[in-house]
Amino acid sequence: MMRLFNILFLFVGLAVSAQPSGKDHQTEGAADLIFSNPEKSARISEKAFLDARNYNEKITALSRLVNAQMVLGDISQVINNCVKGISLSKEKNDKINQIRFLSMLGNQYQQLNMNNEAKKNLDEAENLINAIDLPKDLLFIKGNVYNVKGIVFKNELNCEFAVKYFDKALDVYNKLPSEDVVTTNKLLIDIQKAVCLESLGHSGEAESIYQMILKSNNPGIGYNKYFASVGLADIYLKRNEVDKADKVLQTINVKEFSSYDSELTGFFFKLKAQSSYLKRDSKSYLYYFERYNENLMQISKSQNQIISRLVKNENQNFSEESNKSLMRNVVVFLILLILFSIFLMFFHHYLRKKAIM
Repeated sequence: MMRLFNILFLFVGLAVSAQPSGKDHQTEGAADLIFSNPEKSARISEKAFLDARNYNEKITALSRLVNAQMVLGDISQVINNCVKGISLSKEKNDKINQIRFLSMLGNQYQQLNMNNEAKKNLDEAENLINAIDLPKDLLFIKGNVYNVKGIVFKNELNCEFAVKYFDKALDVYNKLPSEDVVTTNKLLIDIQKAVCLESLGHSGEAESIYQMILKSNNPGIGYNKYFASVGLADIYLKRNEVDKADKVLQTINVKEFSSYDSELTGFFFKLKAQSSYLKRDSKSYLYYFERYNENLMQISKSQNQIISRLVKNENQNFSEESNKSLMRNVVVFLILLILFSIFLMFFHHYLRKKAIM
Protein backbone atom coordinates (compact mmCIF):
# COMPACT_ATOMS: atom_id res chain seq x y z
CA MET A 1 0.00 0.00 0.00
CA MET A 2 2.80 2.42 0.83
CA ARG A 3 4.29 2.03 -2.65
CA LEU A 4 0.95 3.05 -4.20
CA PHE A 5 0.52 5.92 -1.74
CA ASN A 6 4.05 7.05 -2.64
CA ILE A 7 2.97 7.36 -6.28
CA LEU A 8 -0.21 9.21 -5.33
CA PHE A 9 1.85 11.61 -3.22
CA LEU A 10 3.87 12.22 -6.37
CA PHE A 11 0.84 13.60 -8.24
CA VAL A 12 0.56 16.48 -5.82
CA GLY A 13 4.28 17.09 -6.19
CA LEU A 14 3.82 17.40 -9.93
CA ALA A 15 0.73 19.55 -9.61
CA VAL A 16 2.31 22.23 -7.45
CA SER A 17 5.90 22.32 -8.66
CA ALA A 18 7.35 25.80 -8.68
CA GLN A 19 7.08 27.50 -12.05
CA PRO A 20 10.40 28.50 -13.60
CA SER A 21 10.94 31.97 -14.95
CA GLY A 22 10.48 31.40 -18.69
CA LYS A 23 10.47 28.10 -20.53
CA ASP A 24 12.78 25.47 -19.09
CA HIS A 25 12.85 22.64 -21.60
CA GLN A 26 15.18 20.56 -19.44
CA THR A 27 12.76 20.24 -16.51
CA GLU A 28 9.75 19.94 -18.83
CA GLY A 29 11.46 16.98 -20.51
CA ALA A 30 12.24 15.45 -17.12
CA ALA A 31 8.57 15.73 -16.13
CA ASP A 32 7.45 13.95 -19.30
CA LEU A 33 9.82 11.04 -18.51
CA ILE A 34 8.95 10.59 -14.82
CA PHE A 35 6.85 7.46 -15.41
CA SER A 36 8.17 6.21 -18.75
CA ASN A 37 11.88 6.55 -17.91
CA PRO A 38 12.40 7.73 -14.31
CA GLU A 39 16.16 7.03 -14.41
CA LYS A 40 16.62 9.44 -17.33
CA SER A 41 14.24 11.93 -15.70
CA ALA A 42 16.39 11.86 -12.55
CA ARG A 43 19.60 12.45 -14.56
CA ILE A 44 18.08 15.38 -16.48
CA SER A 45 16.69 16.92 -13.30
CA GLU A 46 19.98 16.56 -11.42
CA LYS A 47 21.85 18.34 -14.24
CA ALA A 48 19.16 21.02 -14.41
CA PHE A 49 19.53 21.58 -10.65
CA LEU A 50 23.30 22.01 -10.96
CA ASP A 51 22.89 24.36 -13.96
CA ALA A 52 20.07 26.40 -12.38
CA ARG A 53 20.58 30.17 -12.47
CA ASN A 54 17.95 31.21 -9.93
CA TYR A 55 15.72 29.95 -7.13
CA ASN A 56 12.71 29.06 -9.30
CA GLU A 57 14.82 26.95 -11.63
CA LYS A 58 16.54 25.25 -8.68
CA ILE A 59 13.34 24.38 -6.81
CA THR A 60 11.62 23.17 -9.98
CA ALA A 61 14.53 20.91 -10.95
CA LEU A 62 14.74 19.59 -7.39
CA SER A 63 11.00 18.84 -7.40
CA ARG A 64 11.35 16.87 -10.62
CA LEU A 65 14.33 14.99 -9.20
CA VAL A 66 12.44 14.05 -6.03
CA ASN A 67 9.43 12.94 -8.10
CA ALA A 68 11.58 10.67 -10.30
CA GLN A 69 13.31 9.19 -7.24
CA MET A 70 9.93 8.53 -5.63
CA VAL A 71 8.87 6.54 -8.71
CA LEU A 72 12.17 4.63 -8.50
CA GLY A 73 11.53 3.94 -4.81
CA ASP A 74 14.91 5.43 -3.84
CA ILE A 75 13.86 6.54 -0.37
CA SER A 76 17.32 7.57 0.87
CA GLN A 77 17.84 9.96 -2.07
CA VAL A 78 14.28 11.31 -1.75
CA ILE A 79 14.99 12.11 1.90
CA ASN A 80 18.30 13.82 1.11
CA ASN A 81 16.78 15.95 -1.64
CA CYS A 82 13.68 16.82 0.40
CA VAL A 83 16.03 18.17 3.08
CA LYS A 84 17.70 20.31 0.38
CA GLY A 85 14.29 21.52 -0.80
CA ILE A 86 13.27 22.50 2.74
CA SER A 87 16.53 24.40 3.25
CA LEU A 88 16.23 26.26 -0.07
CA SER A 89 12.56 27.18 0.42
CA LYS A 90 13.21 28.39 3.98
CA GLU A 91 15.94 30.72 2.72
CA LYS A 92 13.40 32.31 0.37
CA ASN A 93 10.53 32.13 2.89
CA ASP A 94 8.61 30.04 0.33
CA LYS A 95 6.02 28.43 2.60
CA ILE A 96 4.24 26.51 -0.19
CA ASN A 97 7.37 24.60 -1.14
CA GLN A 98 8.27 24.14 2.52
CA ILE A 99 4.91 22.39 3.00
CA ARG A 100 5.45 20.26 -0.10
CA PHE A 101 8.93 19.04 0.82
CA LEU A 102 8.10 18.62 4.53
CA SER A 103 5.06 16.50 3.71
CA MET A 104 7.00 14.34 1.23
CA LEU A 105 9.79 13.93 3.78
CA GLY A 106 7.29 12.89 6.45
CA ASN A 107 5.82 10.38 4.01
CA GLN A 108 9.24 8.80 3.38
CA TYR A 109 10.07 8.52 7.09
CA GLN A 110 6.66 6.96 7.69
CA GLN A 111 7.45 4.27 5.11
CA LEU A 112 10.59 3.45 7.11
CA ASN A 113 8.50 3.31 10.32
CA MET A 114 10.60 6.18 11.68
CA ASN A 115 7.50 7.68 13.26
CA ASN A 116 9.17 10.37 15.38
CA GLU A 117 10.94 11.84 12.35
CA ALA A 118 7.74 11.53 10.31
CA LYS A 119 5.66 13.38 12.91
CA LYS A 120 8.25 16.12 13.35
CA ASN A 121 8.14 17.02 9.65
CA LEU A 122 4.39 16.51 9.27
CA ASP A 123 3.71 18.68 12.35
CA GLU A 124 5.82 21.45 10.83
CA ALA A 125 3.92 21.10 7.53
CA GLU A 126 0.57 21.19 9.35
CA ASN A 127 1.58 24.29 11.32
CA LEU A 128 2.44 26.08 8.07
CA ILE A 129 -0.84 24.96 6.49
CA ASN A 130 -2.73 26.46 9.44
CA ALA A 131 -0.70 29.68 9.27
CA ILE A 132 -1.40 30.55 5.62
CA ASP A 133 -4.32 30.58 3.23
CA LEU A 134 -3.58 27.54 1.10
CA PRO A 135 -4.68 28.05 -2.55
CA LYS A 136 -7.62 25.90 -3.60
CA ASP A 137 -5.52 23.99 -6.14
CA LEU A 138 -3.16 22.95 -3.32
CA LEU A 139 -5.80 21.48 -0.99
CA PHE A 140 -4.74 18.03 -2.17
CA ILE A 141 -1.47 18.33 -0.25
CA LYS A 142 -3.40 19.29 2.91
CA GLY A 143 -5.36 16.05 2.63
CA ASN A 144 -2.13 14.12 2.14
CA VAL A 145 -0.57 15.61 5.28
CA TYR A 146 -3.61 14.63 7.36
CA ASN A 147 -3.63 11.18 5.76
CA VAL A 148 0.04 10.41 6.52
CA LYS A 149 -0.35 11.72 10.09
CA GLY A 150 -3.26 9.32 10.47
CA ILE A 151 -1.07 6.44 9.22
CA VAL A 152 1.68 7.39 11.69
CA PHE A 153 -0.79 7.34 14.59
CA LYS A 154 -2.18 4.02 13.31
CA ASN A 155 1.32 2.51 13.28
CA GLU A 156 1.78 3.72 16.85
CA LEU A 157 -1.46 1.90 17.76
CA ASN A 158 -3.09 5.22 18.61
CA CYS A 159 -6.14 4.57 16.47
CA GLU A 160 -8.41 7.13 18.11
CA PHE A 161 -6.14 9.95 16.90
CA ALA A 162 -5.61 8.15 13.59
CA VAL A 163 -9.35 8.04 12.84
CA LYS A 164 -9.63 11.78 13.60
CA TYR A 165 -6.90 12.57 11.06
CA PHE A 166 -8.37 10.19 8.48
CA ASP A 167 -11.70 12.01 8.85
CA LYS A 168 -9.93 15.38 8.45
CA ALA A 169 -8.25 14.08 5.27
CA LEU A 170 -11.57 12.80 3.89
CA ASP A 171 -13.19 16.15 4.63
CA VAL A 172 -10.53 17.83 2.46
CA TYR A 173 -10.81 15.30 -0.40
CA ASN A 174 -14.60 15.60 -0.43
CA LYS A 175 -14.18 19.26 -1.38
CA LEU A 176 -12.01 18.41 -4.40
CA PRO A 177 -13.18 17.61 -7.96
CA SER A 178 -14.02 13.94 -8.43
CA GLU A 179 -10.98 12.71 -10.34
CA ASP A 180 -9.46 9.21 -10.37
CA VAL A 181 -6.49 10.19 -8.20
CA VAL A 182 -8.78 11.85 -5.62
CA THR A 183 -11.08 8.80 -5.59
CA THR A 184 -8.11 6.45 -5.16
CA ASN A 185 -6.74 8.46 -2.25
CA LYS A 186 -10.17 8.54 -0.57
CA LEU A 187 -10.41 4.77 -0.89
CA LEU A 188 -6.92 4.36 0.58
CA ILE A 189 -7.97 6.48 3.55
CA ASP A 190 -11.16 4.46 3.96
CA ILE A 191 -9.06 1.28 4.11
CA GLN A 192 -6.68 2.70 6.73
CA LYS A 193 -9.65 3.98 8.71
CA ALA A 194 -11.31 0.56 8.54
CA VAL A 195 -8.14 -1.08 9.95
CA CYS A 196 -8.27 1.33 12.89
CA LEU A 197 -12.01 0.85 13.45
CA GLU A 198 -11.47 -2.89 13.62
CA SER A 199 -8.69 -2.52 16.18
CA LEU A 200 -10.99 -0.27 18.24
CA GLY A 201 -13.58 -3.05 18.30
CA HIS A 202 -15.84 -1.68 15.56
CA SER A 203 -15.46 -4.62 13.17
CA GLY A 204 -18.99 -4.15 11.82
CA GLU A 205 -18.16 -0.60 10.61
CA ALA A 206 -14.86 -1.83 9.17
CA GLU A 207 -16.63 -4.66 7.33
CA SER A 208 -19.14 -2.19 5.83
CA ILE A 209 -16.31 0.03 4.53
CA TYR A 210 -14.51 -2.92 2.91
CA GLN A 211 -17.70 -4.16 1.28
CA MET A 212 -18.51 -0.65 0.03
CA ILE A 213 -15.08 -0.46 -1.61
CA LEU A 214 -15.41 -3.90 -3.22
CA LYS A 215 -18.83 -3.02 -4.64
CA SER A 216 -17.55 0.23 -6.11
CA ASN A 217 -17.42 0.38 -9.91
CA ASN A 218 -15.35 3.56 -9.98
CA PRO A 219 -12.28 3.23 -12.25
CA GLY A 220 -10.22 4.93 -9.54
CA ILE A 221 -10.53 1.86 -7.31
CA GLY A 222 -7.43 0.23 -8.86
CA TYR A 223 -5.57 -2.03 -6.45
CA ASN A 224 -7.68 -0.81 -3.53
CA LYS A 225 -9.86 -3.88 -4.16
CA TYR A 226 -6.99 -6.08 -2.96
CA PHE A 227 -6.39 -3.97 0.16
CA ALA A 228 -10.10 -4.15 0.96
CA SER A 229 -10.20 -7.90 0.24
CA VAL A 230 -7.39 -8.79 2.67
CA GLY A 231 -8.98 -6.55 5.31
CA LEU A 232 -12.34 -8.27 4.90
CA ALA A 233 -10.75 -11.74 4.93
CA ASP A 234 -8.92 -10.82 8.14
CA ILE A 235 -12.23 -9.93 9.83
CA TYR A 236 -13.80 -13.23 8.74
CA LEU A 237 -10.83 -15.26 10.02
CA LYS A 238 -10.98 -13.52 13.39
CA ARG A 239 -14.63 -14.58 13.56
CA ASN A 240 -13.59 -18.11 12.54
CA GLU A 241 -15.65 -17.78 9.36
CA VAL A 242 -13.05 -19.66 7.31
CA ASP A 243 -15.20 -20.41 4.25
CA LYS A 244 -16.13 -16.75 3.82
CA ALA A 245 -12.48 -15.74 4.25
CA ASP A 246 -11.32 -18.31 1.67
CA LYS A 247 -13.92 -17.11 -0.82
CA VAL A 248 -12.52 -13.59 -0.54
CA LEU A 249 -8.87 -14.71 -0.66
CA GLN A 250 -9.53 -16.66 -3.87
CA THR A 251 -10.39 -13.38 -5.62
CA ILE A 252 -6.88 -12.03 -4.96
CA ASN A 253 -4.19 -12.44 -7.62
CA VAL A 254 -1.02 -11.96 -5.59
CA LYS A 255 1.13 -11.91 -8.75
CA GLU A 256 -0.39 -8.56 -9.70
CA PHE A 257 1.23 -6.75 -6.77
CA SER A 258 3.93 -9.01 -5.25
CA SER A 259 6.72 -7.27 -7.17
CA TYR A 260 5.98 -3.78 -5.84
CA ASP A 261 3.98 -4.03 -2.59
CA SER A 262 5.72 -6.16 0.03
CA GLU A 263 3.33 -5.07 2.79
CA LEU A 264 0.21 -6.27 0.98
CA THR A 265 1.97 -9.45 -0.22
CA GLY A 266 3.02 -10.33 3.33
CA PHE A 267 -0.48 -9.72 4.67
CA PHE A 268 -1.91 -12.03 1.98
CA PHE A 269 0.52 -14.86 2.87
CA LYS A 270 -0.22 -14.38 6.57
CA LEU A 271 -3.97 -14.75 6.02
CA LYS A 272 -3.49 -17.81 3.79
CA ALA A 273 -1.36 -19.38 6.56
CA GLN A 274 -4.02 -18.60 9.18
CA SER A 275 -6.75 -20.06 6.99
CA SER A 276 -4.71 -23.25 6.42
CA TYR A 277 -4.07 -23.57 10.16
CA LEU A 278 -7.77 -23.25 10.99
CA LYS A 279 -8.54 -25.93 8.38
CA ARG A 280 -5.78 -28.16 9.86
CA ASP A 281 -4.01 -28.23 6.49
CA SER A 282 -0.42 -28.50 7.79
CA LYS A 283 1.25 -28.71 4.37
CA SER A 284 -0.42 -25.55 3.10
CA TYR A 285 0.13 -23.81 6.44
CA LEU A 286 3.90 -24.45 6.38
CA TYR A 287 4.14 -23.29 2.77
CA TYR A 288 2.38 -19.95 3.34
CA PHE A 289 3.99 -19.38 6.73
CA GLU A 290 7.41 -19.78 5.11
CA ARG A 291 6.47 -17.35 2.33
CA TYR A 292 5.24 -14.90 4.98
CA ASN A 293 8.53 -15.11 6.91
CA GLU A 294 10.56 -14.69 3.72
CA ASN A 295 8.56 -11.59 2.93
CA LEU A 296 9.15 -10.15 6.41
CA MET A 297 12.88 -10.75 6.10
CA GLN A 298 12.93 -9.03 2.70
CA ILE A 299 11.10 -5.99 4.08
CA SER A 300 13.49 -5.82 7.05
CA LYS A 301 16.52 -6.18 4.79
CA SER A 302 15.29 -3.46 2.44
CA GLN A 303 14.60 -1.02 5.29
CA ASN A 304 17.99 -1.73 6.91
CA GLN A 305 19.74 -1.01 3.61
CA ILE A 306 17.93 2.30 3.24
CA ILE A 307 18.68 3.33 6.84
CA SER A 308 22.34 2.32 6.39
CA ARG A 309 22.58 4.55 3.31
CA LEU A 310 20.99 7.43 5.23
CA VAL A 311 23.48 7.00 8.10
CA LYS A 312 26.36 6.80 5.61
CA ASN A 313 25.21 10.01 3.91
CA GLU A 314 24.89 11.75 7.27
CA ASN A 315 28.42 10.65 8.21
CA GLN A 316 29.75 11.84 4.85
CA ASN A 317 28.03 15.20 5.29
CA PHE A 318 29.45 15.47 8.81
CA SER A 319 32.92 14.59 7.51
CA GLU A 320 32.66 17.16 4.70
CA GLU A 321 31.49 19.83 7.15
CA SER A 322 34.33 18.89 9.53
CA ASN A 323 36.87 19.17 6.70
CA LYS A 324 35.45 22.53 5.63
CA SER A 325 35.57 23.74 9.22
CA LEU A 326 39.16 22.53 9.58
CA MET A 327 40.18 24.33 6.37
CA ARG A 328 38.48 27.52 7.55
CA ASN A 329 40.37 27.31 10.85
CA VAL A 330 43.68 26.71 9.07
CA VAL A 331 43.12 29.70 6.74
CA VAL A 332 42.15 31.95 9.65
CA PHE A 333 45.21 30.76 11.61
CA LEU A 334 47.54 31.48 8.66
CA ILE A 335 46.05 34.95 8.16
CA LEU A 336 46.46 35.72 11.86
CA LEU A 337 50.01 34.35 11.75
CA ILE A 338 50.89 36.58 8.79
CA LEU A 339 49.34 39.62 10.47
CA PHE A 340 51.18 38.84 13.70
CA SER A 341 54.45 38.42 11.79
CA ILE A 342 53.96 41.78 10.07
CA PHE A 343 53.21 43.35 13.45
CA LEU A 344 56.41 41.86 14.93
CA MET A 345 58.46 43.15 12.00
CA PHE A 346 57.09 46.68 12.43
CA PHE A 347 57.53 46.48 16.20
CA HIS A 348 61.11 45.20 15.80
CA HIS A 349 61.86 47.98 13.29
CA TYR A 350 60.34 50.53 15.68
CA LEU A 351 62.48 49.32 18.61
CA ARG A 352 65.68 49.40 16.54
CA LYS A 353 64.89 52.91 15.32
CA LYS A 354 64.23 54.05 18.88
CA ALA A 355 67.48 52.46 20.13
CA ILE A 356 69.50 54.33 17.46
CA MET A 357 67.89 57.62 18.43
